[in-house]
Amino acid sequence: MVLAIVMENLKVGYIIEDEVFWAVKGVDLVVEEGTTLCIIGESGCGKSTLASAITGILPPYALTDGKLKLFDHVVINGQLRNYNGIRGKITAYIPQNPGTSLNPFLTVEEHFYYVLRSNFKSDREFSKKIAMEILPKVNLDSSVLEKYPHELSGGMQQRVIIALALATNAQILVADEPTSFIDAHLRLQIIELLGRLQREFKKTLIVITHDLLTTSTICDYIAIMYAGKIMEVGPREKVLRNPRHPYTKMLLETTPILGVKKRLKPIPGEPPSLGKEYQACLFLDRCPYKSKECYSDPQIQVIENSHFSKCWKALEAPWL
Repeated sequence: MVLAIVMENLKVGYIIEDEVFWAVKGVDLVVEEGTTLCIIGESGCGKSTLASAITGILPPYALTDGKLKLFDHVVINGQLRNYNGIRGKITAYIPQNPGTSLNPFLTVEEHFYYVLRSNFKSDREFSKKIAMEILPKVNLDSSVLEKYPHELSGGMQQRVIIALALATNAQILVADEPTSFIDAHLRLQIIELLGRLQREFKKTLIVITHDLLTTSTICDYIAIMYAGKIMEVGPREKVLRNPRHPYTKMLLETTPILGVKKRLKPIPGEPPSLGKEYQACLFLDRCPYKSKECYSDPQIQVIENSHFSKCWKALEAPWL
């Protein structure tokens, strides 16, 4: 088994008005090569910051601690960061808004040229050859090479972004909310496309999302993130059918299922402030199952092989 990603007590934060806000608060996580991991949670839980850390696009003013290793490369070690030879080669980023990520003054062909030139010093002829090989893989033909982004639909723009990531031949692809800016009827198509490409090219795929049920159809593993920490992680079927954290269960209850009539239950309250340190469980104020032991930080509970939960009540799971 080869590990593509290893995080050890990884922390990522920002200084805002002389106060440190830790968006990622000590994450321990491993991802096997050639698998798909979905990181799921509410807006503001730290998912996109975690994606930025993996792909090496953290702003220079970001603070880091802990360790992040991509294959044999230690890219974060405490406050030190080293992404030389990583961005666009080991990792590639698929942003959530293709309309603002593509340069409106460049054709699709020019996008391929500048991406491949910056990473591999490729000339125009070679970059066009690669583009023509990759575009059919994302269900686009070579006619889009002459088009500008505004001439493409949202779904086509997203597929161009995916094709650009594939063109780099990066081993780890990170898709940040890949369906949030496209029509509802196209979302499943994009998710299925990502799943097919991951299997065909044997990539390690990380999907950042709040769309639990739709996106989870392509995942091997699911990690539930809340307020900067991983609350539950495990194989897809085990997390969806046997949730061992109340937050996971409550997320499932907020998600509509096509063709199924059920009452959606909102999660009461608000996430805790990222600017404060908490000794108790981060989900304490919103949890209907809390008890006195929840006023101390929960230890990781092993449910079974590769299924873990950060909840004192994970083994008894009274919400099931």
